[in-house]
Amino acid sequence: MTILMTLLGFLAWGGEVPVACNLKAISEADRPRHADLGKRLRESVVSKRSVRGGYEMELDGSRIGIAETAEWIAMERLCCPFLRFQLATGIAGARWTLQVVGPRSAKPILDAAFRAQ
Repeated sequence: MTILMTLLGFLAWGGEVPVACNLKAISEADRPRHADLGKRLRESVVSKRSVRGGYEMELDGSRIGIAETAEWIAMERLCCPFLRFQLATGIAGARWTLQVVGPRSAKPILDAAFRAQ
């Protein structure tokens, strides 16, 4: 019954996962680490460009490692399941690209989360 209700809710939203953050999805013990990684990630943004449904950002690898970026993504997916993430490295490895996208209604959330420092 739960799967059916979830599917019906999914279809009612036009096939999109509802845009709703669940901050309690990240354990209380992990919240300080998540906050620190998020701050470091925002500080590492070298450039940001708008893409359909979100942003693509170039990150400075000297400010946050790729493993730490992946760790942030893993935690962020828990509280914001409506977002999709794509992480790509370049040949040199000093910078990489993070793309964060979601439904159209998620753009204001991303604007607030990644506004210029």
